[in-house]
Amino acid sequence: MNAFISYSHVDQAHLTNLEKHLGQVKRDGLLNLWTDHAIEAGGNLDAEITKALNSSELFIALLSPDYINSGYCYEKEFKFAQKLHKQGKLKIVPVIVEPCDWHNTPFSDLKAIPKDGKPISTWNNLNTAFLDVITNLRSLLSKEDNGFLKPTGNTTTASKYRAQRD
Repeated sequence: MNAFISYSHVDQAHLTNLEKHLGQVKRDGLLNLWTDHAIEAGGNLDAEITKALNSSELFIALLSPDYINSGYCYEKEFKFAQKLHKQGKLKIVPVIVEPCDWHNTPFSDLKAIPKDGKPISTWNNLNTAFLDVITNLRSLLSKEDNGFLKPTGNTTTASKYRAQRD
């Protein structure tokens, strides 16, 4: 599945952590990630972002005060994602990375991760928070019967096994 990650550049550290934690998911061929880092020098930002959004089935928004405050993230990327979501072409998954007023945005209509929408930065162990995010995303990716979720490659037999959580 192709996933568009929308984030404020102020939250680059959270993006880096998410990409690291998604390593095995990508290795299993379940997910292709796209961020604005893929835009080459001289590339047209709006055109490249629109093209990437149109070819994505999943929109992952890293929510923080900076994201909500960002005219580009919120007003352009998210608004376009909402349009695609309403057409049934894109699923939006809010990932709460910092405490913010997301409950008073359209994101509040969607199930946020990690667990209970608790901001990642407030967890005692950030790896545990990101593991919760990855577990939820894997669960979503495993539901291929909902129309738009398709693996991007071959999955390994190892991906069928789950570790027990306390």
